Amino acid sequence: MSDENLNSTEAVEEQPVQEADAAAALGAEPEVDPDAEYRARLRRFTRELKKKPGSWYIVQTYSGYENKVKTNLDMRAQTLEVEDSIYEVVVPIEQVIEIKDGKRKPVKRKLLPGYVLVRMDINDRSWSVVRDTPGVTSFVGNEGNATPVKHRDVAKFLMPSQTDESEQPVVNEEGEQVVAMPEEKAQPKQQIDFEVGEAVTILTGALASVSATISEIDPETGKIQALVSIFGRETPVELTADQVEKIT
Repeated sequence: MSDENLNSTEAVEEQPVQEADAAAALGAEPEVDPDAEYRARLRRFTRELKKKPGSWYIVQTYSGYENKVKTNLDMRAQTLEVEDSIYEVVVPIEQVIEIKDGKRKPVKRKLLPGYVLVRMDINDRSWSVVRDTPGVTSFVGNEGNATPVKHRDVAKFLMPSQTDESEQPVVNEEGEQVVAMPEEKAQPKQQIDFEVGEAVTILTGALASVSATISEIDPETGKIQALVSIFGRETPVELTADQVEKIT
């Protein structure tokens, strides 16, 4: 992209901020558009990802082996001396507060169960190191070939949900990249007006606007299990009734 076009894009992104400042100067309450703010942050975060070397690839793993694959792959990259080709291995998660027995408890949920994100340069050695890592089943791509994922698509899973000055993702002690930490208030048990097999649209989070099919409903906890097509594979995700709406 040319400097002229880039500057034009950045000017558009800064426009809501300028309008907010003007409204504040006039004593008016600035209007906040969460969607516009999210899109602007996503564009900025995507540009930051593009500055880093390598491309992003999706690696499919055995269910529940995501963290083990990350640990093994990091170790193999060093031992087999391919750190100059395999730069980063990420298990994106979100953290939510659940209310259980009247107590608030932080719970981790993997955003991409059965997958690991890897930023790397593909060559014979690096491909072999990843592919032969215990717990890895395949690269995700066309006809079995490793296919790079668009930076914008990766950014949706890696961008922190809350703005801080650095806009840097938080990595916990297990090497998982923490994407979200929403604050949730205790809600009275609500009637779940959904059925197993029903098609819904996800309203929030990295999978917002994605269609899903309800596979299981727990009326006691209000949890909904749904199947979502991620990178061409049906993946189960856990949701609540207020995170989805029926497709009409």
